[in-house]
Amino acid sequence: MKLYDILKEIQGKPKALILAGAPGAGKSSIIGDILGQFNLKVLNVDDFYVQDLIKRKVSLDMKNATPEERSEQAKAMGFSKKQYDAAMDAAVEANENIVIDGTAASQGATLKLNQRLKEAGYDTMMLYVYTSLEQSLERNEKRFEKSKGKDRSLPPAIVFRTWAGVTGNFDVYYSEFGNNFVAVVNDPTPFTEKSVEDIVTKYLDPYKPTGTKPKTPEQQAKSKADKAKLHQQIANFMSKDQVQNVIDNSVTKEEAQSKIKAFLSL
Repeated sequence: MKLYDILKEIQGKPKALILAGAPGAGKSSIIGDILGQFNLKVLNVDDFYVQDLIKRKVSLDMKNATPEERSEQAKAMGFSKKQYDAAMDAAVEANENIVIDGTAASQGATLKLNQRLKEAGYDTMMLYVYTSLEQSLERNEKRFEKSKGKDRSLPPAIVFRTWAGVTGNFDVYYSEFGNNFVAVVNDPTPFTEKSVEDIVTKYLDPYKPTGTKPKTPEQQAKSKADKAKLHQQIANFMSKDQVQNVIDNSVTKEEAQSKIKAFLSL
């Protein structure tokens, strides 16, 4: 065995903490104190994205974007994703301890990433932070103004779909990460009596994009069907049984922090 390999074994495996949760869930509020205690590299595509939007002089108030701004946003995301991927490759190659700060809304991409990290010799853990759909939309809507223009407010339709994606992945991630899965409910009112339609009317309808290309009858029909399917999925995820399942398999913020610290200390 080479000396380098022996030293790696003595030092222990590198650690990767994968964050999961909708925009506005409050993931940073849970790991914020931990970052200063451990040598962790935070990887978040948004860090690159926001900087590129600023360079392009595109407002971070994305919920009110013009057609021209939406075009620039798409270009910026493509560019930022390349930067993020390069940073990820470099961190994994160097065996750095990392925090992957995203939503984990894409089940396939998240499971593929976890497998890649394990094959690279990493121990992995997931912190899953749940907040209700309404709370997620509310926090996102106020983020730009609350930060005085330094942080972005996403188009609420994106928050809507992202919440559905990550919430629907709860059981899969619970199974995938096993003892290294820790969930927190970061919402004083996780249950809601509002219908999906009421939430759409309040948070999405005021920010419908303008200047979009007209759709063909076929495209309109597909869009309507897709929307109905998504609304039904979200209604299911908002049901008391589904929310209670998340609550029953969650711990307090303090317990989560303790488990994360123990994982990083191994």
